Formats: sequence, C-alpha cells, structure tokens
Amino acid sequence: MYTVSNRIVHISTLLVTYLIPMTCAANHSLNYFYTALPQSTGLPEFTAVAYLDEELMYFYDSSTKEVVARQEWVKGAVDPEFWRRNTHILKENEQVFKDNMDTARDRFNQTSALVLQKMYGCDWDEATGATDGHEQYGYGGEDFLLFDLKNERWIAPGRQGLITKMKWDANVIKLEAKIHYLTRTCIEWLKKYVSNRRRKLERTVPPQVTLLQKEHSYPLTCHATGFYPNAIRILWGRDEVEIYDDVVHEETLPNGDGTYQKRIHLTVSPEDLQQHDYTCTVQHVSGDDVVLSANRDSIRSNSRNTQVHYITIVLVLVPLAFSVIGFFIMTKVCKGKEPTAGKEKQCPTSLPEKSVHLLINAKTAEMEKPKKRHSADTLQIQLVPTERPTEAEQFPQASTVC
Repeated sequence: MYTVSNRIVHISTLLVTYLIPMTCAANHSLNYFYTALPQSTGLPEFTAVAYLDEELMYFYDSSTKEVVARQEWVKGAVDPEFWRRNTHILKENEQVFKDNMDTARDRFNQTSALVLQKMYGCDWDEATGATDGHEQYGYGGEDFLLFDLKNERWIAPGRQGLITKMKWDANVIKLEAKIHYLTRTCIEWLKKYVSNRRRKLERTVPPQVTLLQKEHSYPLTCHATGFYPNAIRILWGRDEVEIYDDVVHEETLPNGDGTYQKRIHLTVSPEDLQQHDYTCTVQHVSGDDVVLSANRDSIRSNSRNTQVHYITIVLVLVPLAFSVIGFFIMTKVCKGKEPTAGKEKQCPTSLPEKSVHLLINAKTAEMEKPKKRHSADTLQIQLVPTERPTEAEQFPQASTVC
C-alpha cells in the first residue's frame, strides 16, 4: 500500500542519493535525516530516518509517532527498549524542530515556512580505520548551518545563520559533546550495525522441502521453506531431464521469522506420474542439492486422508445421534406416564455425561524569542565513552535554532 509514510521515505531516499556518496565494501556511513514540512503539504510534518550506507534501517513520522524497523537484522543490534526510548526522544525532537521552522521563517522574513532539513552522521573506512563526522542544516533547499569537525566550529553560509553560529561556537561544553558524538558514539554505532548486518546476512539456513498435492487431479507442488538467504533455484525433472512445460513458479515469499519460502507447480496426469520418474531438485547456497522423487510415499495428499476423515466423522457423529434420539424417546415415554401419588415425574433434563465427549543534539543556545523549553536539553552533555553504546544515544535531542 502506498501510504503517506512511504512518500516521505521516497523523499528521504532522494536526499540520500544526492548527499551520500556511493560506498564500496570497505567504506561505510551512518546517516540520520530530519525533515519538517509545512502543514499545507498534506504529508507528516516531521520525519526522521536512519540509513546504514544506502539502506534504510528505521523510520519515524509525526503521524504514527513510533520508531519502526525497516530491516530485520536491525532488531538484533538493539535491545527491546530501544524502540520505546527513541520514540520518546523523537517526539520531543519533533516539537523542537517545529519551533526551529518558525525561527527560520522569521530569519528569512517569510510569511510561510519552507522545508527544514537536518542531516548528521559519520563515516568509517574499514580498510584504513579512518573516520569522519558531519552535521548540517538546510532550509528551503539552501544550506543554513554546517559543522566543521576538523576546525571544531560552525559555518553559516548566509547571514541568516550567523546569530546561531556565534552562540553555538561560544558554548564550549555542548561543542565538545557534539564532537564526542560524531567522533566516538556515532562510530561505535556504525561499526556495531555493520557487524550485525554482516553476521545476519552471511548466515545460511537450509530449506525444508515437501511435495504436496491436494488431489490426484491437482498440480503437484514442490514447496521449499525456512531457507536463508532468499536466492534459491527449484526445478522439476522427468527421467533425469529438466522440464519446463506445464511448470509454474511462484514468487519467493518471506516467512515471519526472517526466512523465506517458495513453491513450484507441475501439472502432470496420474498415469504419467506412474510411468515416469518425476523429481524436484532444490539448489541453495546453504548446502548440497535436495532431491525428492515424486512417488506415493513422498507426496502429501489430501485424498489419502479423506477416508480417515470420514471414519472420524462417523465415529463422532453416530454416537451423538443415538444419544439425541435416545433423549427424545425417553422424554416422550416419560410424558406419557402419569406420576404416582406422592412422587414427581423423574425425566432426564440433559444428555448423559458419556454421550458427548505483538535527533539533532541538545539545545545549545537561548532563543531570541521566549519559547517553550523541552525536557531533555542536556542529553549529549552526559555522554561518556562506553564499551557498548546505549540505544538512547541513537537520536540525540534536537537543538533550538536561535
């Protein structure tokens, strides 16, 4: 389904195409994007997305107000509380970013706000160990503020950002917190994600293969499931020769546990099935080919169970029918008798018992105009090097553009 959230993701993907250089196997990048849009667009007013290299990891918008994973391997890199904590942080950042839009609109002397964006993150050369970090703001498609990590200062390409630049440069404590995040915390997370993705993607799980047929007149199905990765080749053969006629391939589909399944159907008459040796061969990177011969013992068929089903129905329903009939007979007989003196009629009132058996850093400057303060203003001041980065550091609290 093509939803509003999907449209925002598409916008962010376009941003990534232009802002993130193509990465080879040894170069990796971790980038976060904030986007605030005017109400008139009809889209969510605030979104935040996280990318590893060019792969979308997770996503938040002001409509759903929830951080949602877009890659299965991300879940293994974070603890279960990650999603709740970062959802709380981004809800606060959403309000700060909306305030920043109002400030930017006033700075540019406009009657209506334009698109306000922020990108921050880090890069790591796996071969050389070199790292780098970056952070920048954009408003109306133009650069508004950029952080010069090498010289540890902010750059304002236009006069509208000069006030913020001077105040942020003067705040040494928060400037050091930002440097620490871009050079240490972000790099730790980048390496953690790369390692987890590689471990997840390099694993292999062999398929479980079954031959299925509803009835003798139905197509014969070769079903492979539970395999990973999703690349797989399934083919039908007759007398050791691959066949293509009367063969229908279904798409490879995901299972709920991160593995995949695929079906391939063969239309064959019962006579041909008896006269020839039909086999299903499954080829997967996890191991040797799996070959199943299509014979009576290897095919799971509904027709084989039909007689059993009928017997079961008879065994259950016949005793029940007799019990019901007996109940009505006893009731009728009882009604036909007159009660004796001093005794009431004793007729059964029931059947006998046996008859039915699932961003942007902390505020770093005072506002030009009085505005609402937000609770988590000093998160990044508290950051310290840790052996394992805490999930709350993924989306730092947003700074107020003053």
